[in-house]
Amino acid sequence: ALQDTTGLSYKHSVCDELGEVNSASDEKRSSKGRTLYAHSTLMLDANEEKAIGLAYQHYWYREKKQTGKQNTLQCRDRELKESYKWQNNVEEVKERLGDLSNVIDVCDREADMYEYLDYQIQNEHRFIVRAKDNRRLVGEYHKLEDILPTLTPAGQYEIDIQQRGGRKARTAHIDVSFTSIKLKKPQRAKGEKEAPLTLVVCTEQNNDNKNKLQWLLYTTESVTNAVEARKIARYYELRWRIEEFHKIWKTEGTEVEKLRMQHLDNLKKAAVIEAFIAVRLLQLRELAQNREEAEKISCEVYLDTLSWKLLFKATNQQAALPKKAPSLKWAYYAIAKLGGWHDSKRTGRVGTKAMWDGWVKLVFLVESYAFMKELDL
Repeated sequence: ALQDTTGLSYKHSVCDELGEVNSASDEKRSSKGRTLYAHSTLMLDANEEKAIGLAYQHYWYREKKQTGKQNTLQCRDRELKESYKWQNNVEEVKERLGDLSNVIDVCDREADMYEYLDYQIQNEHRFIVRAKDNRRLVGEYHKLEDILPTLTPAGQYEIDIQQRGGRKARTAHIDVSFTSIKLKKPQRAKGEKEAPLTLVVCTEQNNDNKNKLQWLLYTTESVTNAVEARKIARYYELRWRIEEFHKIWKTEGTEVEKLRMQHLDNLKKAAVIEAFIAVRLLQLRELAQNREEAEKISCEVYLDTLSWKLLFKATNQQAALPKKAPSLKWAYYAIAKLGGWHDSKRTGRVGTKAMWDGWVKLVFLVESYAFMKELDL
């Protein structure tokens, strides 16, 4: 279960219902701009590493700026804090699934809050959270960073790091180590006096610059060897998939920030619909990325009979309809072509924007066919 937050920025009249706090978007500096926040839980199959679907989404906006002393704000009831979103999503997913014994909650550094970690431990939930703070420990070592020089690498592995901003793409060589720790409860936090956890540390070799990869991962999973430690690291690596979902939802696919509903309730309903469509686009890309496997899968796992037949005629007007449904690979590239993709760079890679445009045109063809059939022309 991958958790993460994103902000949807708007500048039209719906902002009247989105509180008094200006949009945080650097690209939209209008004093009228406002942000609708969405905290999502995306379910992934841990073995096949494919998206199952959205389990829950929580929407809110910042009605007004928080004022007061930091100590007073920190001592508020947990349910009144924005950070409660992490626990809230776990509670909602548990309400829907009933049993969380087969679910590992994976969160980034923003979830490194003692009360959240304590809640997960006390409820015997499984989780992985990347450490953010140099927390105090119970025992021989006083702080988290004090224990790091004492750890001996249990194994090594490689990971490909993508180009991002000013960072160049590279292959990083990683040392992985692990140990058992007990976090000490901060003075103002609520919960048990200590939190027993496993710490998995992933550190890039021979790299001293500011982009050096180092993950300190808290988990409730039992880790006794390098293979199990690598599995924890891999589960955390999969967290980027929810960022891919956000990218498809916001900019490269359904473009949810272009919605122009005049009222907040309608905006949220439309955003939810587009969120599920974004997941479908993500799933289609996952299925089709393995071309050899996609050639063996019928497109009817994704499209109904009418849809693939209309797609075939729209992209192959001179050819006769096949008697058997084509492959998923064919459907993937046919939808892309319908969306204006031409593979001009000869890479075979399809952008999400082309997939979205092709999907919209296909839906229009299906709806037009149904409309014409009702007219009995």
